[in-house]
Amino acid sequence: RLLDDDMDRLRERVTRETEALGELPDRVGQLEQNIDRFVGAGDKVRSAWLLAESEHYMRIANAQLGLAGDVAVAQTALGLADDALGELNDPRLTPVRRLLAEEINGLKSVPRPDTEGIVLSLGSLSASLETLPLKISASEAFRARPEKPAAPLTGFARALAATRSALASLVSVRRSDDPVAPLLSEAEETVLIRSLDLELQLAQLAIMRGDAGMYRRSVEAAGNRLREHFDLASPEVQAALESLTDLSAARLPEELPDISGSLDALLRLSTPAKPAAVAKQGPR
Repeated sequence: RLLDDDMDRLRERVTRETEALGELPDRVGQLEQNIDRFVGAGDKVRSAWLLAESEHYMRIANAQLGLAGDVAVAQTALGLADDALGELNDPRLTPVRRLLAEEINGLKSVPRPDTEGIVLSLGSLSASLETLPLKISASEAFRARPEKPAAPLTGFARALAATRSALASLVSVRRSDDPVAPLLSEAEETVLIRSLDLELQLAQLAIMRGDAGMYRRSVEAAGNRLREHFDLASPEVQAALESLTDLSAARLPEELPDISGSLDALLRLSTPAKPAAVAKQGPR
């Protein structure tokens, strides 16, 4: 009797297991469908993320080039944008990537001056302005220079020297080939130094922004003020003028390329086209 009961329970268990095995293919199929839906959703999320990342890098590139004139950062950002689009492996993005390649090549051809070195040189010139000697004033230009004391004279020679000295005290003329600079007051000298310092600061700002025109105008203005108001016979002034000449010869980009085409193309591709407006029907 006990054996029969055990056999019955075993048969029931085998039946249940058999039924479960029969349902297994359906359950596996359902699981596969769920996995496919999950993977599909994951791919869509990943694609959206990569597109957003690429757009973000393009916006950084345009902002850095347009606002800061930073060619290096703009080129790096465009390269990262292209890497993100490349991971999508979507043929529809080929025109965007083609524009990116053209823009990156355009940035590579832009001259890149030693911005840091130029800024430091301009700063050094600014710091030395207070020590540069100004041109002599009109009163100093015609002031008699003291003569070296002569050897003691006696007799007729001493009388002749005294006569010459008396005549020289009446009229004293000294030749000066340099243009006579007007005498500047202390306040005017301060204004002159500050204006020169301002030109050098403008040149610093221009080189950091990549504004070649503003940079050259500021360096030229600083050189003109040095030549007009400072002592050109001074080695310090000559050194400052040579520095400005070297700075004015820096190879700068006269015009930065337009890199907005790739961003515009990506936005057009990402934004779904709006349906055409339905024309209003006229009165029947």
